[in-house]
Amino acid sequence: MAPSISSSPGRVLTLSFPCDLAAVREAARQFRTFLNDQGVSAEELDAWELIVSEAGNNAVEYTRPESVGLPIEATVWVTHLNVELQVRDHTPGFDLPEDTPLPDFEAEGGRGLFLMRSLSDQLRYLRSPGDNCLIVRKGRSGISPARESAGDSLQMAIMESTLHTLTEELAASYESLSAIFRFTAELNRGGAGTEFVDRWLRELMMVASADWFVLRLSNDTTTQLRVEGISRADLRFEPLDLREGQRLESSVELQAVMGRQDMWFDAASPTAAGDPLTQFGVALAGFAHPIYVNEELVGVLAIGRYASHQSFTAGQVNIIHTFADFLGIQIRNARIQEGYLRSRLVTRELEIAASIQRSLLPERLPEPPGFRLAGYSESANKVGGDFFDVIQIENQQHRGLLLVIADVMGKGVPAAMFAAIFRSHLHALISLSGLPGKLMSWLNRALHPDLARVDMFVTAQIVFLDWMDNEIRIASAGHCPLLIAAKELGIMEVTADGMPLGIDLQMEFEEKCLPMPETLRLAMLTDGLIEARSPEGELMGIDRVKSWMADSIRRNDTAQTSCESLVELARTFQADAPAADDLTLLVITRQPEVELS
Repeated sequence: MAPSISSSPGRVLTLSFPCDLAAVREAARQFRTFLNDQGVSAEELDAWELIVSEAGNNAVEYTRPESVGLPIEATVWVTHLNVELQVRDHTPGFDLPEDTPLPDFEAEGGRGLFLMRSLSDQLRYLRSPGDNCLIVRKGRSGISPARESAGDSLQMAIMESTLHTLTEELAASYESLSAIFRFTAELNRGGAGTEFVDRWLRELMMVASADWFVLRLSNDTTTQLRVEGISRADLRFEPLDLREGQRLESSVELQAVMGRQDMWFDAASPTAAGDPLTQFGVALAGFAHPIYVNEELVGVLAIGRYASHQSFTAGQVNIIHTFADFLGIQIRNARIQEGYLRSRLVTRELEIAASIQRSLLPERLPEPPGFRLAGYSESANKVGGDFFDVIQIENQQHRGLLLVIADVMGKGVPAAMFAAIFRSHLHALISLSGLPGKLMSWLNRALHPDLARVDMFVTAQIVFLDWMDNEIRIASAGHCPLLIAAKELGIMEVTADGMPLGIDLQMEFEEKCLPMPETLRLAMLTDGLIEARSPEGELMGIDRVKSWMADSIRRNDTAQTSCESLVELARTFQADAPAADDLTLLVITRQPEVELS
């Protein structure tokens, strides 16, 4: 936002500009242009631009928080003898000292006041409750040769002093700048390991003339701060708990993290008696700097000196901030990369698990004379615990079709593992295929030890279509209803009789025996279908499935068409709501015109 201008022709310029440093620089440039138009000499233009900049910077830096939105006003008057500047600020104000010597090299402030007093003839500061006014007056050169000569000498002395100070600061900063360049170069090459962090923290300790440091990093859940680097290996620091319960006053590191600002300690404001940093000593000077990257807590760096009266200079603090914040960015990037690699690894493992699970399902369903079958299975996640199998039995004891559907409690890899174990036991006990009740009892005894150990269970349903006796034999272990439909029988629900597998080792499962109707239509389901929910939270329920079956019979749908229409019914009902459970179904139809031999 550019300063707004109001002026009197030829003599007065008033600028009103926002309370920020960029606006101060623009205001100083406009004042210089104005004074140049008034015939002010080039040497004086440099002095006045510096005066305006220093006065404006102080007005911005010390403005009260509640007054940041108020503009700063500055006015310059030009006469043939003098130039006068008035700057109104909204700071708490200060008492102008009678004398302003050049500050020490390590001092963090005072140079601006020294420069303004040295470059002007008169400096006053008026304080008031509403705002304050800084008044700077300086005579114009060219009025008196003697005065001009004296002014030139004073200005030359000031410039030489300022140049000397800047030269000393640059020389002192050479080592720091060199370290920062090497540090950032190594960061760009991917450094962020424990050895890298420790080495560069020790480098920082030397550059900043510190005596000790301790770096803590947040854990994955951001509940603790654990030591990652420390200058003394003989000290032991327990993790700091970021959850409620640990008092903030007990740790300046916690105070820095919670307040999101540096927390200083020295002789005037020492650390608390129980603060972990007191392991370095009780007479300390330093600060704790919180490390945040994009509002995410990475850690906190505490650094200091053993002498409580030797605080860091502004330049040293800036270097510490630079190192700590750059290091925080690299650590966060390393964490993101590590998380990405872990995610890719888990994703790949899940893809393999899903491929293995798909291989457990029948690659091709049998097509015995007079029967048609269709199956469908979809996991809510990449892998799940649903399973179905169809095995055509042709031996001396039994001739028919074994139909099995199962649902392992839970989802994901553990459920998929037990589905694979279930299938393995099923195929090992195939000799019992014609006796669903005994087969279910044997499966329960085989699975019980493993399921009980992890507190899981399996619901299952076994149906044997006996072609020799023209019967349907059914056993169920806590599974959802089996639906059987025929023109002469209507739609029947065969509910679960036994409890799920893995609950009771001694459980004996009974079986139901029904005559096989000529126009058979049979549907085996898992609860992922009947417990599907709409976006409004309504359950799909068994009645909707029975209505689907009635429509399927009326249309005389094939097994494949029936299966596809039931899956579409579930998807339409759920709409955009995510599936909460795996969905598996098996549909069997019998063609009455084909006789079984």
